[in-house]
Amino acid sequence: MRRSVIIPVALHTFAAVATLLWLLWYFIPTGHVFKGLTTVLILLLAGWYLFKSCRREQSVSDAAVSAADLPLLDTQGPVVLVCGDRLDTLFQESPLRKTAQGWWLRADDVSRLTDVVRSIQTQFPRQVGQLSVMYHCLPDHHQDEAVLRSTLKTLRQQSKQIKSLTGFTLPVVVSAEFSGPETPWILVRGDKPIVCPANDSPQAFIDWQQADDNIVALPAISQAFSFIRNTLTDELEKPDRLTPPVRTFSVAMRLGTAPPETQSVWSHWLFSRTCLQFTQHSNRVNLFPDAVLPLLAPFSSTVQGGQRTRRLVLLMWLCALTALGISALNNRDLIRQVSTDLQRWNAIPMNHYRPKAESLAALKQDALLLERWQRQGEPLRYSLGYYPGQRLWLALQQAIDTWTPPPAPKPVPKIVRLDSMSLFDSGKSVLKPGSTKMLVNSLVGIKAKPGWLIVVSGHTDNTGSVQLNQTLSLQRAEAVRNWMRDTGDVPESCFAVQGYGDSRPIASNDTPDGRAHNRRVEISLVPQADACRLPGAKHASQDVRDVSTEEMEK
Repeated sequence: MRRSVIIPVALHTFAAVATLLWLLWYFIPTGHVFKGLTTVLILLLAGWYLFKSCRREQSVSDAAVSAADLPLLDTQGPVVLVCGDRLDTLFQESPLRKTAQGWWLRADDVSRLTDVVRSIQTQFPRQVGQLSVMYHCLPDHHQDEAVLRSTLKTLRQQSKQIKSLTGFTLPVVVSAEFSGPETPWILVRGDKPIVCPANDSPQAFIDWQQADDNIVALPAISQAFSFIRNTLTDELEKPDRLTPPVRTFSVAMRLGTAPPETQSVWSHWLFSRTCLQFTQHSNRVNLFPDAVLPLLAPFSSTVQGGQRTRRLVLLMWLCALTALGISALNNRDLIRQVSTDLQRWNAIPMNHYRPKAESLAALKQDALLLERWQRQGEPLRYSLGYYPGQRLWLALQQAIDTWTPPPAPKPVPKIVRLDSMSLFDSGKSVLKPGSTKMLVNSLVGIKAKPGWLIVVSGHTDNTGSVQLNQTLSLQRAEAVRNWMRDTGDVPESCFAVQGYGDSRPIASNDTPDGRAHNRRVEISLVPQADACRLPGAKHASQDVRDVSTEEMEK
């Protein structure tokens, strides 16, 4: 028995844990640390639940097996658990009465209903869905209405416990037999009572009461209906904060079978309202209200799995719905992220090159991610909802294709500054004998090329007259030009010579150091169409390469 209890509990627990971990690791967008801690917590709770469930199921199984000696329930129809008053008169030889439309099973006292249902659930778990309850009431045998109502309240408590045990509410039938003129069973389901004679077909109550032989019983029948409505069903269906109301499935009633008692609840009720008293009753054998069984048949079916299986299926459904919802939220966040990047791209003007390039990098990152998902398959957390990857990728590619790179910057002339005092003697324009090495080292990057003009400009400090300084600066520039022309075999057309005197100082002339900086010769390359056309060279291109500015001084 213990092995048969542990295996289903373990299987259900394993399935529940697998479902929760599937939802956690594949759909919930959290970090790995949180997922790892949550996984450990789920496993610990599952182990604790498995341990507790096995101990509880073992104790319940042992108690349930000994609670009732159940016959084999192999019927497909409803199985009605009968509890209430004087059941020995109904079940005279056997606790089980079989019919073609269903079975009646004796449950004895109302307080034992839950134990009987638990026994059936343990031994015949599939038959739990076929169970119903009938409370058999004999008002003539009750001396106190409060005691009768207490029994009905116990029935409500048992119904609550049975629902907690099985997961659903069992239909409850109220069967009442009164002293009085003899009548067949009268069934009330809905608002149209029907009469069920023992050896005849059922007929409507309104047709049955028109017979002359039945008129005498009508006052007692009317009071019996009133007693059931105001005492039995009222106690079962009234609201209570501890026990929920029990909705009566149907009422079965008949008169003439219970021995009359003058001090009973029924005799007092009847006499106080009609002044009627009955002194004799029929000796007919007590019969079951078999006409109730066809009414219960649509609500009777075998259970596919027990309560634990139903809870597992419910958990799986909830996890599946949660996964669908999270997948939809993940797709919404993906759309929102890509849309935000596209909106930022469209909001930045194309001539704002730096922020536009940053936005372009974000678009390319999104596109690369979507391309990888297209090749490898989108993650599971996106796949259950509407995955918009292809549509988003196309929108990103269209935006990326509109990118226009910034235009190439205009070429900046390269300037080489030569210290005049290192090349010339003071006031002179003739190169010193030792200046050749410095010129070679300084002018390595200055090369004649088509489309570039070599500009040589001379500068002096403010010492001396303006005219002399102008002439001296021009002569020094010509001397450097002549050296470059003769040494490199560069045509005359590649040069432009300028003398600025002291008109363009780069430092203050008030200090010796500043005047030394101002005495200089500058050589620069300036793009100019048709400049420096070497013999046999083609026309210079208008596309001028960028030459970085480099200041060289000694």
